[in-house]
Amino acid sequence: MIQTNEPRKNMSRKTQQARPDKTKRRSRFDPIAAFGELLIIVGLIFGLFAFWDVFVTDWQVANYNHEALSSFQKNTKSCPNRISQDERKSAPPSIGIKQENETLGALHVPKWNYMVIPVKEGTTQLILNTGAAGHYATTALPGQIGNFSVAAHRRSFGSNFRRIDVLKPGDTVVMETADEWLVYKVRNHKIVRPTQSDVILPVPEKPGEQPTERLMTMTTCNPEYGNWERYIVHLEFDHWVPRKSGIPKELAEGGNACAG
Repeated sequence: MIQTNEPRKNMSRKTQQARPDKTKRRSRFDPIAAFGELLIIVGLIFGLFAFWDVFVTDWQVANYNHEALSSFQKNTKSCPNRISQDERKSAPPSIGIKQENETLGALHVPKWNYMVIPVKEGTTQLILNTGAAGHYATTALPGQIGNFSVAAHRRSFGSNFRRIDVLKPGDTVVMETADEWLVYKVRNHKIVRPTQSDVILPVPEKPGEQPTERLMTMTTCNPEYGNWERYIVHLEFDHWVPRKSGIPKELAEGGNACAG
């Protein structure tokens, strides 16, 4: 019996004819799929940037903070590790005008697990990105009549003011200088627009009025992961303690508080 290969040849031709069509279907450009892939890539890029901005920068500035506090401590007077009994309501000594980026002292915030933050002169991004709080150069110096005002990042580059929203009236914030401890008490807080700079006036929100109080203002971005508002905390001076007499009782539970 003679077998023929004709059916196989016919099948082969059909297969060969079908393959080009299949190849054409695979090579067709799908704009919707391409757009979806682009969105995924963009999302990954933004996600990596957010991770770097929020977490990596905190790690990067840790050494800057440590160095600033260590340098400040070396240039200050002795600080006995005991609770001072010498609380004074009088006018504290002036620390003198500082140069930009020079360390004025350190902020101690018991409510933030006794966190210690170096305070430098100036509020440029270069200064704030070192993880320090920056002193608004146009405002009063620590302990002086007027409104000693500082700014710091809430998220990224130290995230020093991240928990600013937990500060309530009566809570303590202590400014450590070379010669004294300045104890402030929280008065109130508010959320304002970024353009509302009158919150750091000598008398907050009252242009031209002569100051009579020793105030302090803390400013940072709001919400925590945004910057379209500003979170403001106003504080009032309570008393000061000479550094040579020990540490204020408000920092007693935080260990040796001298510059951290």
